[in-house]
Amino acid sequence: MTNQKIAGIHQPNFLPWLGYFHKMLRSDVFVFLDDVQFSKNSVGNRVHILRKDGVAAYLTAPVRLSKKAFQNYNEVELDIGPRWPDAAINAIRDAYQKSPFFKKIFQDIADIILMHHPHLASLNIELIYYVIQYLQLNKPLVLSSSIPIAGAQKSDLVFEICKQLGATKYLSGTGAKKYNNEQQFTDQGIALVYTQFSIADGYKAPDVNNELVNLSILHFLFHYEAEKIRELIHCPTVPAY
Repeated sequence: MTNQKIAGIHQPNFLPWLGYFHKMLRSDVFVFLDDVQFSKNSVGNRVHILRKDGVAAYLTAPVRLSKKAFQNYNEVELDIGPRWPDAAINAIRDAYQKSPFFKKIFQDIADIILMHHPHLASLNIELIYYVIQYLQLNKPLVLSSSIPIAGAQKSDLVFEICKQLGATKYLSGTGAKKYNNEQQFTDQGIALVYTQFSIADGYKAPDVNNELVNLSILHFLFHYEAEKIRELIHCPTVPAY
């Protein structure tokens, strides 16, 4: 299809794993779902990094939800207290200071974390912007809050975003299967395709329960050249979507 336009849509997560950037790389346009409900202590504000003892531990962006029970990503405030952001920066330094690309990456990441961010979404998006520029994964990026859609939720929301963008294909994560209205996309001629990204166990790490978990993109930035990370993100075993 010569006029194919693939849309990828996802919440602006905190220093996401490789699969997040796979979806972005394989899309023609990528939408940050910044005006959907945030779930505390999820990938929205915490991710695994690899400690120097070889155990994967959480790196967390603390948030304040005291104003109301249900807030969107672009409403949730960071909980700037006496320990944040220095605690996060120190945890990153302690984990990765002996890594091959520490000196090249660390200060840039620290500077972004130290910036004044009014909301969690702005911190997360700023970090993601840094990654895509560093890896040269540049794609058109859109905030869902900038698209005039009223009242739609979940499958209806992503469907309406796809229509607004003129997408012919929607690249969805497998976790959305439980709420995607597949017939809705089919009826409007929008192909619904689920990502098939996978990463070898050698690129994962055991957590405190000795279960293998996916690591933040941060881990790969410190350990590998940009070309190698792009190769992992592209995941050549996955056919074209």
